[in-house]
Amino acid sequence: MDGSDFEEERSLPGERLGAWVRAHRWPLLFALLLLAVLPMRDLWAPDEPDFAQCVREMRERGTWLMPWLNGVPYDEKPILFYWLMKGCAIAGDWLTGGRGFTHGIAAWALRLPSVLASILFVFGLRRWTVRFLQGDVADLAVMILGATPIWFWQSHFIQIDLLFAALLAWSWLCWLGGYLLLRGLKDERRPGEARRWFLQSYLFLGLAFLAKGPLGVVLSLLLLGAFLAWQRDLRALRESRIGLGILIVGAVVLPWYLAAGLHGGPAYAYALIIHQNFERATKAWDHVQPFWAYVQYLGADFFPWVLLLPAFLFYFKGGDAHRSPAARFMLLAFVVPFLFLSLVQSKQGKYLLMSYPFLALLLAGLLQPIAVEGVSAPRIRRLGGTLAAGLWLLALLTGALGFLPLGGAALRAQAAPLLPVVRVLAGVFLLGAVSVTTRSLLGEGRFLVRETALTLGLAFLVGGTWGFRKLDPQKNFFAWTAAVKPLIAGRKVHYWQTIRSGAMVYTDHLMPEVRDFDELERRMGPEDRLVTMAREWNEDRHGLNPGRRARFEVLLRMPSGGGELLLLKRKAPKS
Repeated sequence: MDGSDFEEERSLPGERLGAWVRAHRWPLLFALLLLAVLPMRDLWAPDEPDFAQCVREMRERGTWLMPWLNGVPYDEKPILFYWLMKGCAIAGDWLTGGRGFTHGIAAWALRLPSVLASILFVFGLRRWTVRFLQGDVADLAVMILGATPIWFWQSHFIQIDLLFAALLAWSWLCWLGGYLLLRGLKDERRPGEARRWFLQSYLFLGLAFLAKGPLGVVLSLLLLGAFLAWQRDLRALRESRIGLGILIVGAVVLPWYLAAGLHGGPAYAYALIIHQNFERATKAWDHVQPFWAYVQYLGADFFPWVLLLPAFLFYFKGGDAHRSPAARFMLLAFVVPFLFLSLVQSKQGKYLLMSYPFLALLLAGLLQPIAVEGVSAPRIRRLGGTLAAGLWLLALLTGALGFLPLGGAALRAQAAPLLPVVRVLAGVFLLGAVSVTTRSLLGEGRFLVRETALTLGLAFLVGGTWGFRKLDPQKNFFAWTAAVKPLIAGRKVHYWQTIRSGAMVYTDHLMPEVRDFDELERRMGPEDRLVTMAREWNEDRHGLNPGRRARFEVLLRMPSGGGELLLLKRKAPKS
């Protein structure tokens, strides 16, 4: 065979595609997992129906300027996520010819922005890690992040947090890449590469701001300040073109904020900027947790990888990792948000999402030597045994839930449809635990992360397909909608307290909120209807008491969305 024949063989069709697929097999598996789960459930309370209703009203009004909820401008978050949801809804509606869409919305289409943001970020994480670290670490980091419970869950949930986290984490990775090039720690592949990484960082920071407000900028300034102080390199702020970065962020953010503020008026602008950011941080009205709450969240949301953190701390301090600028930045990318958000009153595990890619990278660096079997068998057994212990714990917990008669008879009856799913999950975790334990004892380190991640991924697949299908009838609002629509047709409907949009998202009604019983008495006519959650209606608050509740009769009572919805009307006055 001569040289020309060899060149022809090298360029066979599909060869480059096959090489790319092999190199990106882990991001591709993660993408397939998310796409498999995508259509398995409808809107679940409390947040998903709110976002769906906003998109529905934006489509009905023909507006892109601001979201609307229940007939009024919705001021909780900026616009980017709503733009993406509306765009996906329009595209999905057109591609399917409207099949599966109700009032211009479908749950799977509204879920696409989170799914696509997660998939694109995981591909980007691998690309960045190959460029600035190494390929072995890239694959391990993707496996760890893709098999992190909170990352998987938020990747298919209709909420802003995954999009925000992906944009902010990518902004930080871009800035770190630019810094490594600026300081000669990595060679530039083309002139001006460091500048392009910095500018990309500021662009994505602006998009993160447009997704969730100024939190991303605050965290970024704290992170960069802490990192450059540790590096004793504050002059890098100027060299990284921070002034131009401020202009880029402003160019991304200000046009919409100005347009929405002018259109919505001073009250809307105040609620959007001050109430939802500064007041929420200092005088929270929901999700109020003690300062140590993120320790608990971390234990569950990053399980079982969290069990490796003590070993990582010894590795970081005892080896050379603490001298690496990249490792320092990644550690601070976790520590700074953890500490800052712990000081904020309102806390939820998803608020730490932007930190988990950096924890995944740090643990990948810890595990890379055992993955290539370049360390001693005792170390492989220690780290592998730690991962195996996590899987054994999951196997025991799911086994107990699936096979032991736990709880009262009512609870067992309610959980009965899920028992087959839980038992399969117990089997998945058991097989994974046995496999990882065996590999650890044999000193086969290259399989440990892979088999732990595959075990978790298979559990996510079972739970996210079969499990979600079992849960969906209890959590969605189709049965409620079918039952309530004939009872409210042609009538004015009010909602007691803060709207839970699942009550109206698939009906043909808006349901203005009523917050006080005296106001309810004034506004509600004899033929009007009232919708409420049973828990809120039964509380003696906001002017309600047993005597006043007795003035209403229940027309419909239905479990829905994880609670119980009531449809009420006034009782006819006694003659």
